[in-house]
Amino acid sequence: MEKDTYRINQIVRISKLYYECNLGQVQIAEKEGISKSTVSRLLKMGKDLGIIEVHIKEPAMMYTDLEDELTRRFPLKRATIVPVMVDNPQIVLNDVCAALIADLPRYLENDATLGIAWGTTLESLSAMLPHFRCQGISVLQLTGGYSRLAHETSALSILQRFASSVDGDAYVIPAPAIVDTPDIAQAIEKDSQIQKVMTMAKRCQTAIYSAGAFGRPSVIFEMGIIDDAQYAKMAADGCVGDCCGHFLNAQGEIFDEALDRRVVGVSLDTIRNIPHRLLIASDPRKGKVLKAALQGHMASHLYVDVKTAEAILK
Repeated sequence: MEKDTYRINQIVRISKLYYECNLGQVQIAEKEGISKSTVSRLLKMGKDLGIIEVHIKEPAMMYTDLEDELTRRFPLKRATIVPVMVDNPQIVLNDVCAALIADLPRYLENDATLGIAWGTTLESLSAMLPHFRCQGISVLQLTGGYSRLAHETSALSILQRFASSVDGDAYVIPAPAIVDTPDIAQAIEKDSQIQKVMTMAKRCQTAIYSAGAFGRPSVIFEMGIIDDAQYAKMAADGCVGDCCGHFLNAQGEIFDEALDRRVVGVSLDTIRNIPHRLLIASDPRKGKVLKAALQGHMASHLYVDVKTAEAILK
């Protein structure tokens, strides 16, 4: 026990000399009477044990010209663009998520209603959420998230993470995103729990969601919502992707009214009336569907990386 305490104290002491006093490893080795390699090893142990935490504060890179172009061309209140610092899609996505999280407190008010979607982007965002000091926030799902196939959408865990981050209550839509017929969708939406979510959505102040490009890889395919034959026909007829379970054409309108009546979730008209509509994405391949969503008034605020922004503006 004494040996462990001595080692921890030594790591702390060496860490302070290195990071706070700006001494080199050779100087520390001479001061401590140990070798340089031991100093290096102890600094590594400090990181492994969580004694040393390294935070990289990135300088703010301004893309005001691109942001201004986006707000000029589309009905946006604000566009936030983050740089692509490394060629790693997950790191870029994390940076975009961090930008949205930094702004999130301005959209969260006590006793408010927050609507969220699901998918790969929202899963990454939800995993990064800190704890916000809020009271009485209701967090609801914007579309059903059950899969027809053995594919985990993480819809429920995403909802739970958001609710936990704001100490709020979670309201789920216990149904698939799309069912076989409009009659089935209407019958499901008569359920009292789902009716409650639909009613709450009409007084929602903030919604957070992404958009999905039409093609593989895609959660829509993995869930078994559409098959290869349907995909080929929809692509030929001008479908560019989906937003909150609703398939869109290039103008940001509903691609197919009959298909849309099979969606179990909050309608596009209801979503468009939400004051703060935060659209987040990090994938240049989503350029077409993001452009469509913006043209269709699906976002008041946009969070993207610079490459995705350029793809939207092409």
